[in-house]
Amino acid sequence: MKLTEKLFENKSEIEVDLSESYLIDYIVHQAELLRSNLEKLNTNPIDLELNIIPPFKGNSEIKLIVIGQDPTIRNIKFRKNISFTLNLDKNNSLKTYISSICYKLGITLENVYATNLFKYFYTYPPADTPEVLQAHLEPNLELLKQELDEYKGLPVITLGQPVLQLLCGENAFVKNFWDYDKKTGKTNGNFSLSNASENKLNRDFYPFPHQPSIRKEFYKDTLDTYTQFMKSKI
Repeated sequence: MKLTEKLFENKSEIEVDLSESYLIDYIVHQAELLRSNLEKLNTNPIDLELNIIPPFKGNSEIKLIVIGQDPTIRNIKFRKNISFTLNLDKNNSLKTYISSICYKLGITLENVYATNLFKYFYTYPPADTPEVLQAHLEPNLELLKQELDEYKGLPVITLGQPVLQLLCGENAFVKNFWDYDKKTGKTNGNFSLSNASENKLNRDFYPFPHQPSIRKEFYKDTLDTYTQFMKSKI
């Protein structure tokens, strides 16, 4: 039996009771089961001493889904301080960045549901070991799809290059969706999104750079216009 089948074999019994308040507990439990069944890879072992990081859910009507990659920040001693996805329950530069996107879309952070593709910690930041992410992708992706099914029809953004390439392939680059012109270093404004038929998530989504990259001149100068493009589509 495949891992995904083992994880979701009781889905029909649970689904009828999958209210929004119950969803996060259910997703965390499923992620714990998933983590315990994944292949052990010595190049970047899963850290079993740290808890699964639950999604962040705002207190108002959810209007935007944000997908990150995983919670494994490079600073090991700060990992235990992470309580929710993307640390959005704490004041920090990432929260400011996501809040600025929300503002441009006419919503607030209270309208956001944020989750990670991988909800557990690795020993090292797994972007350094992409082969580990590929080996563990399928069951994590299936769980993410099930999670997002509770929010059908809502716009989705992804954060960062690694998660984009996991969903769209190694030739996918955020700057291409933002129509980067390598001659001018600016955008030509022919923006695009990742269509559901062209990605592994089977859902339309808008690729955004992760917060550290927004300091780069191209992304900083193009954030407003790409977000306005997104707003015109949703």
